[in-house]
Amino acid sequence: MKPLRLATSSALLLALALLSDGRAQAQESSGNGFLFGAPNVNLTLRMGYAAPSASSDLFSFVTKELSLRKGDFAGFAYGADVAIPLRRQLDLVLSADISNSSQKSDYREWQDNAGLPIEQTTSFSRQSLAANIRYYLRPYGRSLSRLAWVPTSYAPWISAGIGRTHYRFHQTGDFVDFANGNSVFPDTYTSTQWGFTPQVAAGVDFSLSPRLAVTTQARYLWGKADLGSDFSGFSPIDLSGLGLTGGLTIRF
Repeated sequence: MKPLRLATSSALLLALALLSDGRAQAQESSGNGFLFGAPNVNLTLRMGYAAPSASSDLFSFVTKELSLRKGDFAGFAYGADVAIPLRRQLDLVLSADISNSSQKSDYREWQDNAGLPIEQTTSFSRQSLAANIRYYLRPYGRSLSRLAWVPTSYAPWISAGIGRTHYRFHQTGDFVDFANGNSVFPDTYTSTQWGFTPQVAAGVDFSLSPRLAVTTQARYLWGKADLGSDFSGFSPIDLSGLGLTGGLTIRF
Protein backbone atom coordinates (compact mmCIF):
# COMPACT_ATOMS: atom_id res chain seq x y z
CA MET A 1 0.00 0.00 0.00
CA LYS A 2 1.49 3.36 -1.02
CA PRO A 3 2.22 5.87 1.79
CA LEU A 4 -0.03 8.47 0.13
CA ARG A 5 -2.95 6.08 0.07
CA LEU A 6 -2.39 5.15 3.72
CA ALA A 7 -2.15 8.81 4.77
CA THR A 8 -5.33 9.68 2.84
CA SER A 9 -7.23 6.78 4.38
CA SER A 10 -6.07 7.77 7.87
CA ALA A 11 -7.15 11.38 7.34
CA LEU A 12 -10.58 10.30 6.14
CA LEU A 13 -10.94 7.98 9.12
CA LEU A 14 -10.02 10.76 11.55
CA ALA A 15 -12.47 13.15 9.89
CA LEU A 16 -15.26 10.61 10.18
CA ALA A 17 -14.36 10.00 13.82
CA LEU A 18 -14.52 13.71 14.64
CA LEU A 19 -17.83 14.08 12.81
CA SER A 20 -19.30 11.07 14.59
CA ASP A 21 -17.94 12.41 17.87
CA GLY A 22 -19.87 15.65 17.46
CA ARG A 23 -23.07 13.82 16.63
CA ALA A 24 -22.62 11.37 19.49
CA GLN A 25 -22.12 14.15 22.03
CA ALA A 26 -25.19 15.95 20.75
CA GLN A 27 -27.24 12.83 21.20
CA GLU A 28 -25.87 11.80 24.63
CA SER A 29 -28.78 11.74 27.05
CA SER A 30 -26.53 12.86 29.91
CA GLY A 31 -25.06 15.80 27.98
CA ASN A 32 -22.16 15.96 30.51
CA GLY A 33 -19.47 13.81 28.91
CA PHE A 34 -20.21 10.48 30.56
CA LEU A 35 -22.08 7.25 29.93
CA PHE A 36 -24.72 5.74 32.16
CA GLY A 37 -22.51 2.85 33.32
CA ALA A 38 -19.31 1.29 31.99
CA PRO A 39 -19.43 -0.11 28.42
CA ASN A 40 -20.55 -3.72 28.02
CA VAL A 41 -19.00 -4.21 24.56
CA ASN A 42 -16.42 -2.33 22.48
CA LEU A 43 -16.36 -2.64 18.68
CA THR A 44 -13.22 -1.59 16.77
CA LEU A 45 -12.95 -1.28 12.99
CA ARG A 46 -9.34 -1.09 11.77
CA MET A 47 -7.26 -0.72 8.61
CA GLY A 48 -3.56 -0.48 7.90
CA TYR A 49 -0.57 -2.45 6.64
CA ALA A 50 0.51 -6.09 6.96
CA ALA A 51 4.08 -7.29 6.37
CA PRO A 52 4.46 -11.10 6.21
CA SER A 53 7.82 -12.52 7.30
CA ALA A 54 7.92 -14.65 4.11
CA SER A 55 10.64 -16.85 5.62
CA SER A 56 9.86 -20.35 4.35
CA ASP A 57 11.55 -22.01 1.36
CA LEU A 58 8.67 -21.30 -1.06
CA PHE A 59 9.17 -17.56 -0.60
CA SER A 60 12.94 -18.04 -0.92
CA PHE A 61 12.44 -19.92 -4.19
CA VAL A 62 10.14 -17.39 -5.85
CA THR A 63 12.25 -14.40 -4.76
CA LYS A 64 15.37 -16.11 -6.14
CA GLU A 65 13.92 -17.22 -9.49
CA LEU A 66 11.44 -14.38 -10.08
CA SER A 67 11.74 -10.60 -9.86
CA LEU A 68 10.04 -10.59 -6.47
CA ARG A 69 11.22 -9.35 -3.09
CA LYS A 70 9.93 -10.33 0.33
CA GLY A 71 8.49 -6.84 0.67
CA ASP A 72 6.24 -7.51 -2.34
CA PHE A 73 4.10 -9.78 -0.15
CA ALA A 74 3.19 -6.89 2.15
CA GLY A 75 0.00 -4.99 1.53
CA PHE A 76 -3.29 -3.50 2.69
CA ALA A 77 -4.92 -4.99 5.79
CA TYR A 78 -8.18 -4.46 7.62
CA GLY A 79 -9.92 -6.06 10.57
CA ALA A 80 -12.40 -5.84 13.42
CA ASP A 81 -12.34 -6.52 17.17
CA VAL A 82 -15.17 -7.20 19.58
CA ALA A 83 -13.99 -6.62 23.16
CA ILE A 84 -15.98 -7.85 26.16
CA PRO A 85 -14.84 -6.57 29.59
CA LEU A 86 -14.11 -9.42 32.00
CA ARG A 87 -12.95 -7.36 34.95
CA ARG A 88 -11.22 -4.05 35.63
CA GLN A 89 -8.52 -3.49 32.95
CA LEU A 90 -9.04 -6.97 31.44
CA ASP A 91 -11.00 -7.76 28.24
CA LEU A 92 -11.73 -10.78 26.10
CA VAL A 93 -11.19 -9.75 22.47
CA LEU A 94 -12.46 -11.64 19.42
CA SER A 95 -10.65 -10.53 16.27
CA ALA A 96 -10.85 -10.99 12.51
CA ASP A 97 -8.11 -9.76 10.15
CA ILE A 98 -7.63 -9.86 6.37
CA SER A 99 -4.53 -8.94 4.39
CA ASN A 100 -3.57 -9.48 0.76
CA SER A 101 -0.99 -8.64 -1.89
CA SER A 102 -0.61 -9.20 -5.63
CA GLN A 103 2.51 -8.58 -7.67
CA LYS A 104 3.52 -9.07 -11.30
CA SER A 105 6.95 -10.58 -11.99
CA ASP A 106 9.17 -12.29 -14.53
CA TYR A 107 12.11 -14.70 -14.40
CA ARG A 108 15.37 -13.03 -13.42
CA GLU A 109 17.61 -15.12 -15.72
CA TRP A 110 15.29 -16.52 -18.38
CA GLN A 111 13.48 -15.20 -21.46
CA ASP A 112 11.31 -16.91 -24.05
CA ASN A 113 12.46 -17.80 -27.58
CA ALA A 114 11.55 -14.31 -28.79
CA GLY A 115 13.68 -12.68 -26.11
CA LEU A 116 10.62 -11.49 -24.18
CA PRO A 117 10.13 -11.69 -20.39
CA ILE A 118 8.45 -14.80 -19.01
CA GLU A 119 5.77 -13.15 -16.88
CA GLN A 120 3.41 -14.25 -14.11
CA THR A 121 1.39 -12.82 -11.22
CA THR A 122 1.80 -13.98 -7.61
CA SER A 123 -0.75 -13.23 -4.89
CA PHE A 124 -0.74 -14.05 -1.18
CA SER A 125 -3.63 -13.49 1.20
CA ARG A 126 -4.34 -14.32 4.85
CA GLN A 127 -7.59 -14.33 6.84
CA SER A 128 -7.18 -14.71 10.60
CA LEU A 129 -9.63 -15.42 13.41
CA ALA A 130 -8.38 -15.13 16.98
CA ALA A 131 -9.34 -14.90 20.65
CA ASN A 132 -7.14 -12.67 22.81
CA ILE A 133 -6.87 -11.52 26.41
CA ARG A 134 -6.20 -7.77 26.54
CA TYR A 135 -4.75 -6.10 29.62
CA TYR A 136 -4.88 -2.32 30.01
CA LEU A 137 -1.82 -0.83 31.69
CA ARG A 138 -4.08 1.84 33.16
CA PRO A 139 -7.88 1.95 33.53
CA TYR A 140 -9.60 3.17 30.36
CA GLY A 141 -12.42 4.69 32.39
CA ARG A 142 -13.70 5.38 35.89
CA SER A 143 -17.06 5.46 37.59
CA LEU A 144 -18.13 8.74 39.19
CA SER A 145 -21.15 7.15 40.80
CA ARG A 146 -23.16 3.96 40.55
CA LEU A 147 -24.25 4.96 37.03
CA ALA A 148 -21.91 7.61 35.56
CA TRP A 149 -18.77 6.38 33.74
CA VAL A 150 -16.05 8.62 32.25
CA PRO A 151 -13.24 7.40 29.91
CA THR A 152 -9.58 8.31 30.41
CA SER A 153 -7.93 10.39 27.67
CA TYR A 154 -5.68 7.48 26.63
CA ALA A 155 -5.14 3.90 27.73
CA PRO A 156 -2.21 1.70 26.57
CA TRP A 157 -2.69 -2.05 26.47
CA ILE A 158 -1.05 -5.38 25.65
CA SER A 159 -2.66 -8.64 24.56
CA ALA A 160 -1.92 -12.26 23.71
CA GLY A 161 -4.03 -15.00 22.19
CA ILE A 162 -4.44 -17.89 19.83
CA GLY A 163 -6.05 -18.15 16.43
CA ARG A 164 -6.35 -19.83 13.09
CA THR A 165 -5.22 -18.30 9.80
CA HIS A 166 -6.39 -19.29 6.34
CA TYR A 167 -3.99 -18.48 3.53
CA ARG A 168 -4.12 -18.52 -0.27
CA PHE A 169 -0.93 -18.58 -2.33
CA HIS A 170 -1.71 -18.23 -6.03
CA GLN A 171 0.44 -17.97 -9.17
CA THR A 172 -0.73 -17.65 -12.75
CA GLY A 173 1.14 -16.92 -15.97
CA ASP A 174 4.06 -18.49 -17.84
CA PHE A 175 6.67 -20.75 -16.26
CA VAL A 176 9.88 -22.57 -17.16
CA ASP A 177 9.91 -26.37 -17.08
CA PHE A 178 13.48 -27.00 -15.91
CA ALA A 179 13.01 -30.77 -16.08
CA ASN A 180 11.90 -30.75 -19.73
CA GLY A 181 14.43 -28.79 -21.72
CA ASN A 182 13.61 -25.44 -20.10
CA SER A 183 10.44 -25.14 -22.16
CA VAL A 184 7.95 -22.36 -21.37
CA PHE A 185 4.32 -23.19 -20.59
CA PRO A 186 1.25 -21.38 -19.20
CA ASP A 187 -0.23 -22.63 -15.94
CA THR A 188 -1.88 -21.74 -12.62
CA TYR A 189 -0.77 -22.91 -9.18
CA THR A 190 -2.82 -22.50 -6.00
CA SER A 191 -2.57 -23.62 -2.39
CA THR A 192 -5.03 -22.90 0.43
CA GLN A 193 -5.04 -24.22 4.00
CA TRP A 194 -5.60 -23.30 7.64
CA GLY A 195 -2.79 -22.94 10.17
CA PHE A 196 -2.53 -22.43 13.93
CA THR A 197 -1.25 -18.88 14.66
CA PRO A 198 -0.58 -17.59 18.20
CA GLN A 199 -0.24 -13.82 18.40
CA VAL A 200 0.69 -10.86 20.60
CA ALA A 201 -0.24 -7.20 20.27
CA ALA A 202 0.16 -3.79 21.86
CA GLY A 203 -1.80 -0.62 21.33
CA VAL A 204 -3.32 2.57 22.69
CA ASP A 205 -6.92 3.79 22.89
CA PHE A 206 -7.31 7.59 22.56
CA SER A 207 -10.75 8.69 23.72
CA LEU A 208 -12.62 11.21 21.57
CA SER A 209 -15.78 11.07 23.65
CA PRO A 210 -17.42 8.67 26.10
CA ARG A 211 -18.75 6.73 23.13
CA LEU A 212 -15.81 6.90 20.70
CA ALA A 213 -12.05 6.30 20.69
CA VAL A 214 -9.25 6.02 18.14
CA THR A 215 -7.32 2.75 18.55
CA THR A 216 -3.85 2.07 17.19
CA GLN A 217 -2.14 -1.28 17.42
CA ALA A 218 0.84 -3.38 16.35
CA ARG A 219 0.23 -7.12 16.13
CA TYR A 220 2.57 -10.00 15.42
CA LEU A 221 1.42 -13.53 14.67
CA TRP A 222 3.49 -16.57 13.89
CA GLY A 223 2.77 -20.03 12.53
CA LYS A 224 2.96 -22.33 9.52
CA ALA A 225 0.58 -24.35 7.36
CA ASP A 226 0.91 -27.19 4.88
CA LEU A 227 1.11 -26.55 1.15
CA GLY A 228 -1.09 -28.21 -1.46
CA SER A 229 -0.04 -30.62 -4.17
CA ASP A 230 0.73 -27.77 -6.61
CA PHE A 231 3.73 -26.95 -4.43
CA SER A 232 4.83 -30.44 -3.42
CA GLY A 233 8.41 -30.69 -2.22
CA PHE A 234 8.33 -27.43 -0.27
CA SER A 235 8.21 -27.20 3.52
CA PRO A 236 5.12 -25.68 5.22
CA ILE A 237 4.48 -22.06 4.27
CA ASP A 238 5.33 -19.32 6.76
CA LEU A 239 2.25 -17.39 7.97
CA SER A 240 4.10 -15.15 10.43
CA GLY A 241 4.16 -11.40 10.13
CA LEU A 242 3.63 -7.94 11.58
CA GLY A 243 0.49 -5.87 11.20
CA LEU A 244 0.10 -2.15 11.92
CA THR A 245 -3.47 -0.84 12.01
CA GLY A 246 -5.53 2.02 13.33
CA GLY A 247 -9.24 2.58 13.55
CA LEU A 248 -12.34 3.68 15.39
CA THR A 249 -13.65 2.10 18.60
CA ILE A 250 -17.35 2.39 19.47
CA ARG A 251 -18.41 1.71 23.05
CA PHE A 252 -21.81 0.20 23.80
